[in-house]
Amino acid sequence: MMKFFSRSIFSPKNDTYQVSVLLVCTANYCRSPMAEGMLRQQLFEKDLSQDVRVDSAGTHVSRNGQPPDIRAQKTVSASGVRIAKLRSRSIKSIDFVEFDYILAMDTNNYRSLLSLCPDEHKNKLMMIMSFAPQFGVTEVPDPYYSNKAGFKQVYTFLEQAITGLVSSIEQKHGLS
Repeated sequence: MMKFFSRSIFSPKNDTYQVSVLLVCTANYCRSPMAEGMLRQQLFEKDLSQDVRVDSAGTHVSRNGQPPDIRAQKTVSASGVRIAKLRSRSIKSIDFVEFDYILAMDTNNYRSLLSLCPDEHKNKLMMIMSFAPQFGVTEVPDPYYSNKAGFKQVYTFLEQAITGLVSSIEQKHGLS
């Protein structure tokens, strides 16, 4: 069954969320929207959508308001996730205050976040692949200049990391 995710419906800003997660890549065009949709799907399947706020952003977004790359959309839609309604946006200073987990896709994004983040919130910054140490990779490669296989590889990496992330959130925050 396909799930259609829209930030306005599934992740409104309110105070009822116990946990908040921001997924960050370079342009908020391929990896982070894929991760956002996939995380929303796993949370929905575990009946945790109302407990976890999810969003995505980019460190170097050329144009805010763009839909995800069509190749990213097609890759996640094969598993029943629709991300076409998501729109790109740049990381904002308030994000460092509002989100509990700010997860970078690669080292360059992590360094960009470190340079922007106030010291008191740097403990929120992590690499997304740190939630899948058994997978043996530290970064999710940018598939933008890649082919279909590159997007599938990103999906595989994110699937492992998101499963680990959800498990960690459930344990750390007592959700189930």
